Amino acid sequence: MTTALEITITAPVTSFRNPLYSGVQTTFPCPPPSTIAGLLAAMVGGWDRMPTDTRAAVSFTALGKGVDLETFHPLDAQGKKTLPTPKDHEFLADTTLTIWMLDHLDLWERALRRPVWPLRLGRSQDLASARTRRVVLHPGKGRQGHALVPLETSPSGMQLRMPHSISPDRSRIRWGTYRYASKGSAATVDSPLCTDDGQAIVPLIELHPRATEREPVALPHIWAKSPESKGQSGEALTTHLQATTRSLETLRARVGTLPGVDGRFWHWARLACLFHDAGKVPDGFQRMVGNPPPEQRWGRRHEIYSLAFVDHVLPHLSEEERTWIALGVLTHHRPLYGGERSIRKETLGLTGPDDFRDHFGPVDATSANDLAAWLAGQAEVSTPETITPDDLAQAAQRVLNHIFKEWSHGECPDEEAGSTAVLLQGAVTLADHVASAHGSLLTAHPLTDGGYPQRLRRKLADQGNSAYPHQDRAEATTTHMVMRAPTGQGKTEAALLWAATNTRLLSNDTGGTPRLFYTLPYLASINAMAVRLREELGQDQVGVVHSRAASFYLANASCDDQDATHQSDDPERRRRQASRAVTQANASRLFRELVRVTTPYQLLRGALGGTGHAATLIDSANSTYVFDELHAYDPRRLGMILAMMRQWADLGGRLGVISATLPDRLLEAIRYHLGEGHQVELVEPGTDYVWPRRHRLQISDEHLTDPTSVEQIEEELRSGKSVAVIANNVADAWHLYDRLSPLVRELYGEEAALLLHSRFRTCDRARIEEAIRERFGTGTDPRRPGLLVATQVVEVSLDVDFDVLHTSAAPLEALLQRFGRVNRVGALGEPAPVIVHRPLYAPHRKGGPEFADKVYPAEPTRAGWEILALHQDRELDESLFTEWLDQIYASAWGDKWRDEVDDFVQEFQDHFLSFTYPLNDTSEMTKRFDEMFDGIEGLRVEDREDYKKELTEKVEGEQGGTGKLLASQYLIPLPQYALGLGKWDPELNVLLIDAEYGPERGLVAIHPMQATTGSYQPGAIL
Repeated sequence: MTTALEITITAPVTSFRNPLYSGVQTTFPCPPPSTIAGLLAAMVGGWDRMPTDTRAAVSFTALGKGVDLETFHPLDAQGKKTLPTPKDHEFLADTTLTIWMLDHLDLWERALRRPVWPLRLGRSQDLASARTRRVVLHPGKGRQGHALVPLETSPSGMQLRMPHSISPDRSRIRWGTYRYASKGSAATVDSPLCTDDGQAIVPLIELHPRATEREPVALPHIWAKSPESKGQSGEALTTHLQATTRSLETLRARVGTLPGVDGRFWHWARLACLFHDAGKVPDGFQRMVGNPPPEQRWGRRHEIYSLAFVDHVLPHLSEEERTWIALGVLTHHRPLYGGERSIRKETLGLTGPDDFRDHFGPVDATSANDLAAWLAGQAEVSTPETITPDDLAQAAQRVLNHIFKEWSHGECPDEEAGSTAVLLQGAVTLADHVASAHGSLLTAHPLTDGGYPQRLRRKLADQGNSAYPHQDRAEATTTHMVMRAPTGQGKTEAALLWAATNTRLLSNDTGGTPRLFYTLPYLASINAMAVRLREELGQDQVGVVHSRAASFYLANASCDDQDATHQSDDPERRRRQASRAVTQANASRLFRELVRVTTPYQLLRGALGGTGHAATLIDSANSTYVFDELHAYDPRRLGMILAMMRQWADLGGRLGVISATLPDRLLEAIRYHLGEGHQVELVEPGTDYVWPRRHRLQISDEHLTDPTSVEQIEEELRSGKSVAVIANNVADAWHLYDRLSPLVRELYGEEAALLLHSRFRTCDRARIEEAIRERFGTGTDPRRPGLLVATQVVEVSLDVDFDVLHTSAAPLEALLQRFGRVNRVGALGEPAPVIVHRPLYAPHRKGGPEFADKVYPAEPTRAGWEILALHQDRELDESLFTEWLDQIYASAWGDKWRDEVDDFVQEFQDHFLSFTYPLNDTSEMTKRFDEMFDGIEGLRVEDREDYKKELTEKVEGEQGGTGKLLASQYLIPLPQYALGLGKWDPELNVLLIDAEYGPERGLVAIHPMQATTGSYQPGAIL
């Protein structure tokens, strides 16, 4: 039996602000250990009087929870006061904190009789009351109840990422992951002690902030990394191995139990992380990292030598288990087979133990045995006998030969092994990369831990509104979901409510914390959604993952950063901003946030596997997915997404598809390719719902550029309307802009006429888009007259709202997106005119198929036109749009579309999802994949010196990639064939072009810089 001091602290009202959320005042459901440590320090009079070995077990209850308003006085970017801001502030009521102290009982008893400083529990205006008593604790398991326990102690309760301790100068925070059941849990906990009534007593690790500072580094003379600066020591190997193992444990807490995977998977992954860099002990590697200096090249693969320690330290495991652990170790940097960089290629000439010994060079026997003993202690196994370097070489060769035999040419030995191997490789590489970057993975979910559903309903109630019925149905849906609902009727909120429900369910089922991937087809719409979700869920809770993510972070620099101004005249400040943006993008790329807005293509990379992409696959397991505007993809890309959706579903994922106009045929394809084992529920407004009518259709036989059409547009501009004119190609857009802009500028000023297409420099396009949003953005009050001439880039890229639309005919999906830019939220009070003009049909080349305005296939464009012709001068709603799309997809063209989609699904499954050779080189496959999605960019000769200056100038402490981010403002997106018109600059690694260009009109022409047959002039290319 053990005597402990039981301290009971009560407070009527308190809160414990979650620092992982910015912009909202969300409370933890219980005090974090750092708060308890601060309370204890107040009792004794400061950290210097608090024993550094202080440990405590805690339990907490709150009988109520509420929200009040709190007034904040924020500062702007220059540190000046701005207007007071009221915000919701969550609080807990009638709270009781129980602390069991196991050491220094007399000290704490005296401190509670007369505390040195006033006691307050969390953020509270009230003094807390405290009482103590000595109790007898009994050895053995107990009931979890309301205890706060380390994550690994129990699968029951909410998972919380909380500050464990904060340094006295507040410069460092040590985080921990815990479980807490606010309503209590009857789960039995493997605790060392329990109370008379069966309450488990689980002491937390030392609470004093200096406790970890006292921990000596084991084997500091063996380094894993080079020193960060001259004169310093490198990172100790044991430190890196521990950090990698901790990252793995956090990943496990996120992902949870993997469906269809061996239950020993996470045990194998942990040991693989623990042993993955043990092969850095040879003298050659130590010299390579400057231990001792100077650094000298080694040129050997340390992960091969790491196999020796797996064999030597883990002999008690079966050969099967050691093989899986060894595979995780061996393939965390290089492929098993294939290519010059493969493990097989590296070891071809090593036929015997002597070859292995000579290949890796001298190894200090004492260091090797000390490392083996340390590894055994971390693995909680018996310390192995002393071993010689010769024995280690034999052990490494033995394990490697066994792997080559079992995985001959990289082929997996059975069907189940392939996916397990990819997931294991992903787990080890992800943990290693996070540890090497000294990064972190968030574990508190902003949808569930942040109480999103409750906050949304409070917000609606404050506005005198309530949720739409389809939002309630979405929240109640516990399966995969497809939702059709009108634009402006809360589809995004419905998707988040569905995601919150299924996040909780998946968390209960798997013990993990599911990620939410919100996918959209276009970068601009991704950025707009990211801004929205970051405002709703917290600026640091939502990540952005796409090819230009750093540009997004730079453009959306946090306004509470005193260094942040969107356009800074100070070059050093601008580079610091860009450096921080690169850091944020890198953190998102390393899977930091639990909510990420992205393109499906980033997630599809998980199918590529290999050291570059296997981490994406395991990070996506047991996750929720929202696919917004799935119908926007061409058959090839849609087929790839549908194939991967089945993979994500089989890996425990829940899929939600949302759209205003999703055709039934696409719904059928989704259900078919997910398979009978995955139920898909359709959520849409009831039959009695009256869909809003925001548009009145007019069709014109005159082409958009015809003088008659131009005269009609001019008349509408003179009447004070805001008019969007959307052409199918750049040449038509130029023509219309040249004809219309002089009138608009004369009537409404220089800023009233704008042109947008895809061939602008990044900096010019950003400037134009900002001007468009400022003048024509949704919600602008009062509405302002003016003109936007654009190509299809405006269909989904900007949240704008016009009075009138004139557009060339296109396939129905594209037209409906264009309609959505007009009277977007019904602010006009009556349906707005959308005028569709007949296109010109002609082939790209003689004898080829016809295209509308040389851009869109003629067949679906004509089919859409025939449907529109039946509804001339009719008021439109989006339920009608779905009927139109169903007619298109029920046609012969629709049959061809479905056949193409199915073929591409099968092709992707055969090539990418069989995982027959899961650990082999995937570089060529990755290259082909990238070519399908990545365009090219060109740099004008005139901009070369400015581009070079941005690339090469640096400020102290600048993040790698900063110069590339800043230089990207000069790049122009180009079609793939423009490669033949420019000249590759090997110094800057960019395509130089001799271009006619203007900041108002964009790219006009490219003149060949080398022998070629033609030049580029934007016309049909968008």
